[in-house]
Amino acid sequence: MKRYKFIIADVFTDTPFGGNQLAVFTDRRGLSTEIMQKLAREMNYSETTFILPPNSAGADFHIRIFTPAIEIPFAGHPIVGTGYVIGATGMIKAAEPPSILKLETGVGIISVQLQIENGAIGRVTMTQPNPVSRGAFDNYADIADALGISASDIESGLPVEAIYNGLTVLIVPVSSLKAIESIKVNLVKLERVAQAVGATTVLAFSQEVLNAASTVHCRVFAPGAGVMEDPATGSANGPLGYYLVKHRLVKPEPTTKIISEQGYEIFRPSTLYIEVDTSGDEITAVRVAGDVRIVGEGEMFV
Repeated sequence: MKRYKFIIADVFTDTPFGGNQLAVFTDRRGLSTEIMQKLAREMNYSETTFILPPNSAGADFHIRIFTPAIEIPFAGHPIVGTGYVIGATGMIKAAEPPSILKLETGVGIISVQLQIENGAIGRVTMTQPNPVSRGAFDNYADIADALGISASDIESGLPVEAIYNGLTVLIVPVSSLKAIESIKVNLVKLERVAQAVGATTVLAFSQEVLNAASTVHCRVFAPGAGVMEDPATGSANGPLGYYLVKHRLVKPEPTTKIISEQGYEIFRPSTLYIEVDTSGDEITAVRVAGDVRIVGEGEMFV
């Protein structure tokens, strides 16, 4: 029986026991895919990652990402959190100016920037694959029914839009904070809606917020991946930033800065910092950043 070390991190929070929990196995050599999936199910966080030596030239590490139900090619908080763990545990030498990590994932190599503050790892920023619209979902009645709200709670004049950046997220604009807080998901119906557009996740957002500094308040659900509600979702918030800029819900700048709050309804308050670069009418880059706190470590016996 071998021992495999893991670290628990809270991602997209500067306060322990907020944000999105992540288990990071720092060396998975010797573990089969089947065992990695069982370990992810045992940890039972929205995602668990496993760090491997890279397969591709130009990558520093290869990471594999598992929900309790399936392996997924790409996700936001696992990449941000794993990048932080790599730097904080000395797997690379982090030094000023900001260190750049290249992490090999199922959608290619993702660039992760580690901000260094007084010799310690600060905020972590990931550059995401550029989002691409996959079109609108016109059946407001079905999506509202799946979310347990009225069709009139979906913002009129804005599309319910599927956006792909390695995973597909269905973006649902909701008219008020009260409506978004009242969401009670029917998992079977929501999975049916998500499957109709090939989406892994569904993100509902409102421009009414709890914190004055925030731009949007959101909730994210991933029934097909075995995640009822996610506390902080980097992979979905990148497309949300794209959506907000594309539909002029925020004033476009060469670099538009957006603050997204998430996780409050499930007592895991999270803050995600989104940057969207534009050139004319073209969106040229999307980045998602956040703080991370390590809250525990341990070993699993396999």
